[in-house]
Amino acid sequence: MQQERTDLREADFTDAFVALSDGILLTDAGGRILSANPAAGRILAVDRLIGTLFEEQPAINHARAIDDVDGHLVRRAEYPRDDRSVTVEIVTTAMPGKDGLHIHTLRDVTAQVELMRLKEDFLLQVAHELRTPIATLSASLDLVLQDALTMPREQLAMLVRTLGRSALRLENLVENLLDAGSIEAGTFQVRALPTFLSRAIQSSLTFVQPVLDGKGQHLSVHVDRAAETVVADPRRTAQVLTNLLTNASKYSPDGGAIEIRAEQAAGFVRVTVRDEGPGIPFDEQDRLFERFFRSRDVREQAGGLGLGLTISKAIVRAQGGEISIDSAPGRGTSVHFTLPRARERAEEAGRA
Repeated sequence: MQQERTDLREADFTDAFVALSDGILLTDAGGRILSANPAAGRILAVDRLIGTLFEEQPAINHARAIDDVDGHLVRRAEYPRDDRSVTVEIVTTAMPGKDGLHIHTLRDVTAQVELMRLKEDFLLQVAHELRTPIATLSASLDLVLQDALTMPREQLAMLVRTLGRSALRLENLVENLLDAGSIEAGTFQVRALPTFLSRAIQSSLTFVQPVLDGKGQHLSVHVDRAAETVVADPRRTAQVLTNLLTNASKYSPDGGAIEIRAEQAAGFVRVTVRDEGPGIPFDEQDRLFERFFRSRDVREQAGGLGLGLTISKAIVRAQGGEISIDSAPGRGTSVHFTLPRARERAEEAGRA
């Protein structure tokens, strides 16, 4: 009976060795691989490992040491695999009293490395986005403090408007950051009630209109009578429109035309924000609502944190609607989102 239990434990150990997602290799004193589990071959993209020299594997040959603590040598290797760059962490440990035997653990850390890079890029982008409105606020306040009593009234009014725009930009940025955090934490909420869509549009223009004016862009608004009353959170809906109009202005040429159109659609109101920008490559369109994602064609020319569409999607869906994008390179972009019509929601409540 004791022998049966021992055999069972050995079999379980073998099964676990084979099933591990991390690669495990054993090498002799000469560095030749004596044993390897299937994951090691997958990670190193090699069909045959046993009998080969561990240090001559292409991935290991280019590894660099990042730590060496208590007999554990930690290295990191970056190499191409399946048309993408892969990062593997290798931990090498000598086996005490085993005549030069070493065990090597391989772990694919590509996702963690990419996440760290995204976080670093995000922090740099936040600092960049904050710098411009803060610098504008500081410069305008300096002028007001120095010359408020002597400057012409029109100039003072212009400075105050500049201060207001910079404050609104900071408010919008901070609100997006806070919303991104609440979405991640699962605490994001909206408060939907019957409201006029035109008021939400007007509220968004408080922030966006100066941006449009600065680029000489023309905005046209067309709201059908039947699309005027919706069930939505007024502040959040204005936030969606602000995000979409800001993107439309950012990616459209100076002097370009931007359009907001709202019309009835099967118990919902369908709102469209259309621009004359460069359009979005087809291979990127499935990723547009991901956090921090920005199209490669415009990320160098335009700022932003890549949060606007993510937050807009969360707001629209929390209100019972859907959001989608229609775009093609060279043909501009249209973003569509739906909101429940107020009358339809009231009729549903009456039937219930």
